[in-house]
Amino acid sequence: MKNKISRILCTALCCAPLLATAQTNGQSTSPQRLYQEGVNLFQQKAYSAAIPPLQAFIQQTDRDGQPLSETAERLEAEYMLVCAEYELRNPRSTELLQAFLEKHPDTPHANRLQALIASTYFFKGDYDAALAMFNGSQLDLLSNAERDDMTYRLAVSYLKTGNTREAATWFETLRIVSEKYAADCTYYLSYIRYTQQQYDDALKGFLSLQDDKKYQSLVPYYIAEIYLIKKNFDKAEIVAQNYLSAYSGQPDEAEMYHVLGTAEYHTGKYLEAMKSFDQYASESNSHPLRRDARYMQGLACYHCKVYTRVPELLNEVADGQDALAQNAWLHMGLAYLQLDDKNKARMAFEQAATSNADLSVKEQAAYNHALCIHETSYSAFGESVTVFEKFLNDFPNSVYADKASNYLVEVYMNTRSYDAALQSIERIAHPGTAILEAKQKILFQLGTQAFTNTQFEQAIGYFSQSISLGQYNLQTKAESYYWRGESYYRLNRMQEAARNFNDYLALTPQRNSDMFALAYYNLGYIAFHRKDYGTAQNNFQKFIQLQKGNNPALLADAYNRIGDSYLHNRYFDEARQYYTRAENLNTPSGDYSYYQLALVAGLQKDYSGKVQLLNQLAAKYPSSPYAVNALYEKGRSYVQTGNSSQAIATFGELLKKYPESPVSRKAAAEIGLLYYQNNDYNRAIEAYKHVVTQYPGSEEARLAMRDLKSIYVDANRVDEFAALAAQLPGNISFEPSEQDSLTYIAAEKVYMKGEIAPAKESFSRYLQSFPNGAFILNARYYLCVIAKKQQDDNAVLEHAEKLLEYPDNPYSEEALLMHSEILFNRQQYDQAMADYKQLQAKASTAERRQLGTTGILRCAALLKDDTEVIHAATSLLSEAKLSPELHNEALYFRAKAYLNQKATQKAMADLEVLAKDTRTLYGAEAKYLLAQQLYNQGEYAKAEKEILNFIDQSTPHAYWLARSFILLSDVYVALDKKVDARQYLLSLQQNYQADDDIETMIEERLEKLK
Repeated sequence: MKNKISRILCTALCCAPLLATAQTNGQSTSPQRLYQEGVNLFQQKAYSAAIPPLQAFIQQTDRDGQPLSETAERLEAEYMLVCAEYELRNPRSTELLQAFLEKHPDTPHANRLQALIASTYFFKGDYDAALAMFNGSQLDLLSNAERDDMTYRLAVSYLKTGNTREAATWFETLRIVSEKYAADCTYYLSYIRYTQQQYDDALKGFLSLQDDKKYQSLVPYYIAEIYLIKKNFDKAEIVAQNYLSAYSGQPDEAEMYHVLGTAEYHTGKYLEAMKSFDQYASESNSHPLRRDARYMQGLACYHCKVYTRVPELLNEVADGQDALAQNAWLHMGLAYLQLDDKNKARMAFEQAATSNADLSVKEQAAYNHALCIHETSYSAFGESVTVFEKFLNDFPNSVYADKASNYLVEVYMNTRSYDAALQSIERIAHPGTAILEAKQKILFQLGTQAFTNTQFEQAIGYFSQSISLGQYNLQTKAESYYWRGESYYRLNRMQEAARNFNDYLALTPQRNSDMFALAYYNLGYIAFHRKDYGTAQNNFQKFIQLQKGNNPALLADAYNRIGDSYLHNRYFDEARQYYTRAENLNTPSGDYSYYQLALVAGLQKDYSGKVQLLNQLAAKYPSSPYAVNALYEKGRSYVQTGNSSQAIATFGELLKKYPESPVSRKAAAEIGLLYYQNNDYNRAIEAYKHVVTQYPGSEEARLAMRDLKSIYVDANRVDEFAALAAQLPGNISFEPSEQDSLTYIAAEKVYMKGEIAPAKESFSRYLQSFPNGAFILNARYYLCVIAKKQQDDNAVLEHAEKLLEYPDNPYSEEALLMHSEILFNRQQYDQAMADYKQLQAKASTAERRQLGTTGILRCAALLKDDTEVIHAATSLLSEAKLSPELHNEALYFRAKAYLNQKATQKAMADLEVLAKDTRTLYGAEAKYLLAQQLYNQGEYAKAEKEILNFIDQSTPHAYWLARSFILLSDVYVALDKKVDARQYLLSLQQNYQADDDIETMIEERLEKLK
């Protein structure tokens, strides 16, 4: 270790030019002279000059690089050298001093060296190490001057390490004994008193240094700050102004603008304060601005009516739960009111009202929040009701309490937050007449909301409650009857529906409305389904007289139903007249009118006219669902006129174009019969064979088999007939034995009595007894229906699959419906879709075809087959009669498919239609998706407008409204309106209560906005 220390010292001692070779008058300088010269220079503090002679002296005392002896002079020379390096601030001075001390621990300079080492740490800013060395030395043994220097450094080290108590003790001691450090000690002692909030003592000390050259530019800041703390704003303002005049560009300039602005703000000089705070912000550059400064700057702008700047400034203060943040939110709200932006004002007041920091501010904010909600009719998440109720609960003795109570009644009458309003009313022990009237209306609105979302049973419940409240509002009661009737109608409970429509007609005072006319239209349909054609006709006539021509499709439908009523009663001329009126309206249902006109012509034996009308139908409506029936009727017209060849050609065309249609079964049978009647037996046989093989179990097949038997018997070809019968699918006999027939009929009678279990047993026994019986398809069908009633899905599938082995039998459609429904419920969507496609192709009615297309749509959507979705939805939307619910569903799935296919414009066209009614789930999501697409396209202003419109409309489907709030914050970030983005996120966080992914979205965005 000692050798190592020697090497360090030797290196240090040889690092400057040597004088070993210096010559005087040609002779070498003696060691003693070099030593004395070094000592003299060292004592004169000429440290740089002292180093060479001292190094030369040490060099001459060595031989071959080794010191001859450790003389007192040599030790003193080494000591002076390391001290000189210290005085010259050599970066290695700490190391050199420590090395010397370790080599010579008994040196009489040890105490001083330890103090010097402490000082080197002090100069490096290593105050902990400095304290350790200072505390290991005896400073009072140093010279007076050096003792004062070291004491000062010790005190500063204590201050720097946070030990203000020790620092104050040493500064106080030093101030008494040292004139040199008196000002420094006064400054630091005043600073310590300032940090200890001993402002009077601190101020006294700082004031005493105002004329001190070293501190005259430093103490004004503390003096001014203390004046602010002591609320002596006039003096603080003077100090700040004097400083800014005298010391422009100094480090404390920004803070002095803060002091000046604060003093001006508190003395009501808001315009001057606003300018001072602006200067403070400008001079602070990249340094964070003080929160209180931003607060006072914002309020100064508010008092100066510079409202546009208030939200931006105060938003920087509002991130907290203290009184400053609460008051910032309050004044942001007040500023927004002045800017006529009540939505943003509402959100700002809402945040102020959530804090309990200052209850008077909370009360004012809560009332203003409620008022903004009321005046803007805002109720995204039910706030319009809950906010007034909460205010009255929180501040029952408020000066605003009476006004809040009156507003609450108004809210009940006008709110769209029906659930919240109903819950609020239920909490009132003794509601008055006005509130009961509001309740009646709210229940009605809840009913229409449930109806819109196809929740018909729930809708009936709400309408019934509204009706039971009585006569508070006669029109509301009447309309509740109407919509309860609509709900019963959708549930196919026609008797109840009719009763409600009649109650509505008797009660409503508004007899010139569309609803009044529609009640007769609905009653017309109810009577029509009951086959009460006279009543139906009268009700449809009343509808036509009352309707205002706003809906041509509905008017055409009424004309058609009147025509149907006349037709059923065989008033052909009158029927033709109404079908013509319907067709002249050029609605999508015109093809039906044309078809019925053709049927009327046929019934009047005008067969050429019938054919002409059917040809016109085919030309005008080439895609009509009546095209297949029109071809059949055309063929029948040729049959009626005896034109067999033309009839056979027409029926053949039908078979070729529509082989899957049940009408083809009739056409094929007609062809066979025509050949049979024309004695063309060979062609008749082939035609009849087609019927019995393609359509087993049908009446047409039974009749064809009968005629085939006659043909073969007449031709003495009985053996051929027997062979043919044996080859039929499933060996089904078309001539049942008596036992076969009686067994089946007995089972059917049991079923007709409603005895399900015995009927099931009887049909099963029939199948066991007659596996190839004439009625096996009938038995399978009844067993299928029974299994469905008993919710035995496996049995339904079993019997339906047996029926579908004969794809063109009379029960194919019913079998497909039941089979597909079970497969769909079991999530076997690909197989279910195959069934629905068959149903769509085979359907004998428009209603069944619609069921098939709807099934395809839903399966394709779940299978994510966009092409199939678009095709099925488009097919549905082209139909003349489509329920509003199914219309919305088709639009929704098509829009989603278009989005997946990047066909954005087509998707948006569908979404715009859906988004018109945000009461439905599809409409709410569509409104959000419209805004999302606009955002994706960079159309931020349009996206903002769409979302704000959604918020204004509101919806019972809160999730999509919450997603829109999230999207709106993204829009505002994109527009660099981060204040607005944060406000909407905070408002959403405050009011949205569901447990889903919304909270995570809020937190992620708020974190980014910090």
